[in-house]
Amino acid sequence: MTAFAIATEDALSEAVAETLLHQVGICDIQACLRKEGFGYLRSRIADFNRIAEKATPVLLITDLDQKHCPPGMIADWLQAPPSPRLLFRIAVRETESWVLADRIAFARFIGVSVAAMPTTPDELSDPKAAVLKLVRKSSNRELKQDILPPKGSTSPVGLGYNSRLRSFVHSHWRSDRAAKQSPSLARALMRVQALLA
Repeated sequence: MTAFAIATEDALSEAVAETLLHQVGICDIQACLRKEGFGYLRSRIADFNRIAEKATPVLLITDLDQKHCPPGMIADWLQAPPSPRLLFRIAVRETESWVLADRIAFARFIGVSVAAMPTTPDELSDPKAAVLKLVRKSSNRELKQDILPPKGSTSPVGLGYNSRLRSFVHSHWRSDRAAKQSPSLARALMRVQALLA
């Protein structure tokens, strides 16, 4: 069984990477490498490439955000040819779009109709805002208090945003089901499975 390292820009992306790997049968995650934001990933990309080439495969997940071209972003970050064992994957536009892509599980998690869920989450301009909008429809007061920012707060999300969504991803989210709604996730899943073949 192949061991992996994970490199991500935030806690939610780390949970998605862990869960995706576990669901394809990889239980040996040797390292979780992250600091908040993409700057750390970009500054260490050459190191991750060397780790992938000489030690263990690395699944790196970052957000596309408002950039327009994933191939151009990869070329901009990594000047040398990437190791085949460096799986540089870009969530379009944010990891939240991958989370929302499991429409059945997320609708059940927040207590809304599946019909309220976006059908093409990769096309959302602001997936995090879409999560917050959906949670506002929930009748679960505790969930809303955790995920939504308090009135008057300057924070875009509630204090429990990451812990609640991480728990959802670890316990309910299915990468294979979500990949049917998210082409960028489907490509990430295929790359991992191809490396294991």
